Amino acid sequence: MSLEQTLILIIGILITSGLFYLMLFFGFRHKLALLFITLFCWCQAAKAFFRRDAALAMDLAGITEYQAIIGQRTAYTLGSIFLLGFIAFHLNVKKKEWALLISAILVCFFYLMGWPQMPLVLTIGIGISVYTFPQQKIGSVLIALGLIIFGCTTYLEIHQFNSVGYFVGIISFIIIITIFIGYQIREQIRLQRQALLRSSTLENQLLKRSLQPHFLFNSLMSLQEWIETRPSCAAQFVQALAEEFRTICKMSGQQLIPIDEEIAVCKAHLEIMGFRKHARFQLLTEGITGDEQIPPAIFHTLIENGITHGYPERKEGYFKLEKKTVKGGIVYELFNDGTNSIQSDYGSNGTGLKYVKSRLEESYPGKWTLDSRPVENGWLVSINIT
Repeated sequence: MSLEQTLILIIGILITSGLFYLMLFFGFRHKLALLFITLFCWCQAAKAFFRRDAALAMDLAGITEYQAIIGQRTAYTLGSIFLLGFIAFHLNVKKKEWALLISAILVCFFYLMGWPQMPLVLTIGIGISVYTFPQQKIGSVLIALGLIIFGCTTYLEIHQFNSVGYFVGIISFIIIITIFIGYQIREQIRLQRQALLRSSTLENQLLKRSLQPHFLFNSLMSLQEWIETRPSCAAQFVQALAEEFRTICKMSGQQLIPIDEEIAVCKAHLEIMGFRKHARFQLLTEGITGDEQIPPAIFHTLIENGITHGYPERKEGYFKLEKKTVKGGIVYELFNDGTNSIQSDYGSNGTGLKYVKSRLEESYPGKWTLDSRPVENGWLVSINIT
């Protein structure tokens, strides 16, 4: 196969690889790393097209040799910048925008001075891989390996052992990266399936918690008594019970809901428990704008716990839900004025708190903390979301 035919084949491979990464870019949350590797592939295809010894650009596009030299150098320089951009963003290096900007300035400076850019690109790329190894072990190793192969094959071409060693290294690097991205996609699909399964489990837990047999039994027994003695109370009780069940069934299939819906179901539950205990409970709010999104029934569950453990005999009580904006996140504080000594018995391992923690982890993986503790005149649960 002649050099011209080999380069045409390489150009086809590089353009196709770029299109593949571009489809991944649009299909996977517009990750900039995929756009950088797309542009890298197309710049390398342009470099092959402008290669003087094959004369593809001069024969097919009718450009001069000088124009071919400028085109090849420009494609090589841009490709180097896009390669370093891919590495920085794919390995998620700290301050990756600044890392890319500094790398681009250095590459352009070497271009203007006429100095070899390959040692600089390999040094920066391998340096980023080593720096990010503790966090991105597999990705860092594979990218470093691909760069080393790229450097070795380019060395062979420079010393005339292989006329297309540079492009052999490029394609080898792309193959390694493609295998790794495929592995990442498989892991992402697996995690999504696990998340769906976990979400379904949480939905079932929510419905199961809300439709507990003893809760329904006690509610129906109270309703039977009121129908005979206090029909007006019975009607209000049925309305509150229906509102709570309707809202819970609506929110059970959602990962996040408007906080207004959560507050509404909490108030319905307090009304129901007030009827059953012949007591008066109220929910106060502060700092809530109404457009917040939260996991379903987390405050409903905490209020249910608070009533069960904090008001065994009392006929009056209140809950206060307050939202605070702090540096780097939001804090929700739910206070009730129930009895501390009794509330402390259920600790942090009850089924209610397990449900709340599972919902928080589903919606804010690794970005939340929950603290439940006695305070002066009551009990406080703090949820910090960063």
